[in-house]
Amino acid sequence: MRVLIVSHYVLPHVGGVEHLVDMEARALAEAGHAVLIVASDGLGAGESPHYPQSIRIYRVAAWHGLEYHWHVPYPVFSQRLWGILRKAVRWADVVHAHGFLFQGTPLALWWARRLGKPSILTDHGGVQRFASVGKRILAHTGAMTLGRLSCRWADDLVAYNARVLALLERLGGKPARFVPNPVERARFRPPTPQERLAARRSLGWTDSRPRLLFVGRLVPEKGVATLLQLRCQEWEIVFCGPGSRVWGGTWGQPGVQYLPPRPQSELVSLYHAADVLVLPSAVREGFPLVAQEALACGLPVVLGEDPGFAPYRDWPGLYLTPPDPRSFADAVRRALSNGSPVNHPDFAVALQRFCPQPQHWLAQLYGCRLR
Repeated sequence: MRVLIVSHYVLPHVGGVEHLVDMEARALAEAGHAVLIVASDGLGAGESPHYPQSIRIYRVAAWHGLEYHWHVPYPVFSQRLWGILRKAVRWADVVHAHGFLFQGTPLALWWARRLGKPSILTDHGGVQRFASVGKRILAHTGAMTLGRLSCRWADDLVAYNARVLALLERLGGKPARFVPNPVERARFRPPTPQERLAARRSLGWTDSRPRLLFVGRLVPEKGVATLLQLRCQEWEIVFCGPGSRVWGGTWGQPGVQYLPPRPQSELVSLYHAADVLVLPSAVREGFPLVAQEALACGLPVVLGEDPGFAPYRDWPGLYLTPPDPRSFADAVRRALSNGSPVNHPDFAVALQRFCPQPQHWLAQLYGCRLR
């Protein structure tokens, strides 16, 4: 089987979708399928993938000024994208597009529809809720135009967030499916006491003060300002991700530590060393992959409330809270008091449900399309 994956970014650009595409391609290759990934030529601080011959990446030239200047991760592709996708869809037996708003998605799904190729659309965040009014208007306009076309032209709609699921159904005029993202549980697993101690020592955390870990792009929409209001002597807040220049005057202040972006393989030690993962504002997310990875490692997660997170509400170790500083600080204290959820009787059940292994996830995502 030949599978075409269309995405706006891929590794080494940093982001949850990039890691998801990487897992998808590797799982497909391990199952004996040929994979072609079409994405922009955007780079980043992540780990550059090394793939077997059955996986190819076509990086299309794009303008990345929206991300560099306005922190909007939206590449504007060159005109060559039209012809590239036409050839790629002709080659493919099935097409999977990520993100309903990006230029490559409606083009790939239109070609798939015209050429009679089955197609899947997964959207990861729905209508983006930027802090800027202008950005919110543009995001809403794009969703109602490009997003609507993408949903109409796709054969199958998939989301891992109840809010996004309802939006896809409304735009597409057909049912959508809830499919949680996969997690490599052989890598992301709870640490032994010795592994946790070694991870903390490697980071220079030799005292017993709790560490609140933030992993992601350091942009206002992620709630960085909310976290900075939580500075106190009770804990230290550790930020890890790209975009540090926006908050350059903050690093080095008491109670705040900054770590540069790092490959996913190195995130495990951060999850093992930290006491709580904190993500104040996840309203731009379907459900953060870093939250899944942290919970799989037995690390409690305090996450800004979103109605779309309702399916995950009973996951042991997950604390959903309004993102205002007082409510968030109270939730952090509850998480620290309760500790790791590893011994909770429902922990293993939640992992099976919300952190499927990549091959199991493929079976859910593609169904009988993979033969």
